Amino acid sequence: MNGHDGLLGELCVEHRALEALLRRLDRVHARNGHAVVEDRRLLAELSALLDEHLTAEERYFYPLVARHLPAGRALADAARHTHATVRRLLSRAMDERLAADDRVRCTGSLLVLLRTHLNGEDERLFPLVRVAVPAAELRHRGGRLAASRPPCATAPVWGLPPGLGGIAAVRDRLTGHGVAGRQDSP
Repeated sequence: MNGHDGLLGELCVEHRALEALLRRLDRVHARNGHAVVEDRRLLAELSALLDEHLTAEERYFYPLVARHLPAGRALADAARHTHATVRRLLSRAMDERLAADDRVRCTGSLLVLLRTHLNGEDERLFPLVRVAVPAAELRHRGGRLAASRPPCATAPVWGLPPGLGGIAAVRDRLTGHGVAGRQDSP
């Protein structure tokens, strides 16, 4: 988060982790659309990642969009609406009262919407924000995001399988990654 992109760098890392999880869900659905146990586990993992990510975007990223981009308020409102739709589809996909076919359809719609949203941010919105928002403000917002998340060696690490948080914590400690003010951290 101490790189020149700050907040955007962190959000991009989270986007890659979400995309990896979406690919795993695709593989489960390609093998057997009714692989219930694996599907539920992956949806629960997606729910946890999305909750943290969407909250971070709404709290730290979209206020920058609204303030610095032309029509930024409308863009931020549209993204928040998309977030609400993603949350609703995820809730329906995880609802065990629905028939298996309905859950599979909800999951498919969720995957399409989420990919479209992530690609739109990566390809269009993030480049606009990089140009419009001073780098110091992006770093500051990235620092605020990092400070809002409690440090914990056992916490999930984006893009790593569960249980590797300790390894990432040791790496971060040795490299200085995540230390405020370190411009050379990875």
